[in-house]
Parts: sequence; structure tokens; C-alpha cells
Amino acid sequence: NSRSTVMPHFLLILSLIASLLTSGLITGCSRQPEVTVINESAAPLENLVISGTGFSKPLGALAPGKTVTVGVSPTGDTGLRLEFDAKGAHHAPPADGYFEANSGYRVKATVKPDFSVQVDSRL
Repeated sequence: NSRSTVMPHFLLILSLIASLLTSGLITGCSRQPEVTVINESAAPLENLVISGTGFSKPLGALAPGKTVTVGVSPTGDTGLRLEFDAKGAHHAPPADGYFEANSGYRVKATVKPDFSVQVDSRL
């Protein structure tokens, strides 16, 4: 009789362990690229938007010296483009860098004091 109560508990625990392992494996395989934007300029960046192949993400405002990091979901190989307003002008430098979808890339975009953008990516 005690065997009949132990078996359902064992199956429940086994099922929970399998579920946790499966969800961890799925999450580990589908890491999305992360983009970090750093504002090294002396002006706030307004209406900041980052974009690439298959994604566009509005980030709002970024104060001087501040950093923001977000996940993105490109649909293929891509560069990174930033658009923003600063000191009464709209800035839209060309896309730069390279990263891939679902690959664990870490991308850093630095807005320089002259509002140019430097993009570096790594796995």
C-alpha cells in the first residue's frame, strides 16, 4: 500500500525535473542578442531608436554618461543603426557592425561627443 503512494510522488518529482531541464535547455539555445547603447556625448539623446534587419526598438531618452541595454530579435544577419535627436538636430548615421539572430552576440554602440556612433560586437 505504501508503494502505491510513493509511486505517484516519484512520477511527479520526475516530471518536474524533466520540465525544468527542458525549459532551461530551450532558453539556453534561444538567447537573443543584447545591444548596449552608451551616451558619451555631453547632450541628452532624445527619441533614440535602434534598428536592424527585422527589428526596430524605440528607447526614448538617454542622458549624457548613461547606458541602456536591451534584447533585440533580428531576423537575419544585420548591422546596427541608431537614430536620435540631440542639440536641435536629427542624427541618423549609417548602420555599422555585424551580428546574427539568436546567437548570443553582445553589441555595444557608443555615441561619441561629435554624435558619431561606434559599434562593436562580440560573441
